[in-house]
Amino acid sequence: MLSKKLKWYPLFESQQELDELFIGKHAVVHRSMFGEALLVKDNGNYYAFKNKCPHQNKPLNDCELNEGHIVCVYHRYQFSLEDGKGHGMCLDKYQIKTEEGRVFLGKEVWSLF
Repeated sequence: MLSKKLKWYPLFESQQELDELFIGKHAVVHRSMFGEALLVKDNGNYYAFKNKCPHQNKPLNDCELNEGHIVCVYHRYQFSLEDGKGHGMCLDKYQIKTEEGRVFLGKEVWSLF
């Protein structure tokens, strides 16, 4: 039976590698196996999203942060860091985890098993 499953992809070899990307920044675009991921750091927490605003598929490279929301610089649409929801649309959100010192990005994929 076809179902969605969370698959983990290696992102960084260490937490330090991730931390160093954010020196002086709140958002970074990282190329992954499945396209560009927007990585965001807010109050010490990391979040990951597909790097496309669902409004007009514009990249979120230069996004701003405002009280727990990503703000698209093109049309000022705001999306929650917690669930990606905003303006009746939703950013594709990925999960991030650290395991044995390495950082992984989780993406839902369709699976037969």
